[in-house]
Amino acid sequence: MLASKVFEWLHNYEYIAVWLEGIALVLILYLDWRERVDRRKDQKIQDKLTRDQLAETAKSANAATEAALAAKKSADISAALHRPFVGLSGVALKGGWGTRYWDIAFGIKNYGTLPAVDVSFSGRVFTDDIERLQYTDAASFQIFPSSEFEAIVRFDMGEQDFQAIHAGSKQIRITVTIPYHA
Repeated sequence: MLASKVFEWLHNYEYIAVWLEGIALVLILYLDWRERVDRRKDQKIQDKLTRDQLAETAKSANAATEAALAAKKSADISAALHRPFVGLSGVALKGGWGTRYWDIAFGIKNYGTLPAVDVSFSGRVFTDDIERLQYTDAASFQIFPSSEFEAIVRFDMGEQDFQAIHAGSKQIRITVTIPYHA
């Protein structure tokens, strides 16, 4: 009996049920639209965060690359500083002034921080661009850091150059080579 009364009431007031159903449908459409708007906002925020994270990651990668390059440069500089560095410390005439035989002393010094091994010495003597002597010291030696070695080259000018060199009309040029290993 109760069911028939409810059914009769619904049949009599059917227009109210249709209005309620329409209101419910509008309300559902509004809530769906609102959810889509919120989802778009969230997606925009998420996209911005992703772009920001990508930018920060790129910035971090660039900083890491720069740090790696700086570390490599530092290691290269350190390696360059910690090696032998052999050069001339001086050139002096040891004897022979006024004669045709000169003894020329070449000071060889290791300016580096590691010993130089298999060091040898060679020199070429020119008078006015004409090679007069090629000297090679066959012996090899070792020079420790801040140590010096003296190589002496005896040069015979010959009679024709002796007078001209002492008079200043000819010049002597000497090229020196000092090969070595670390």
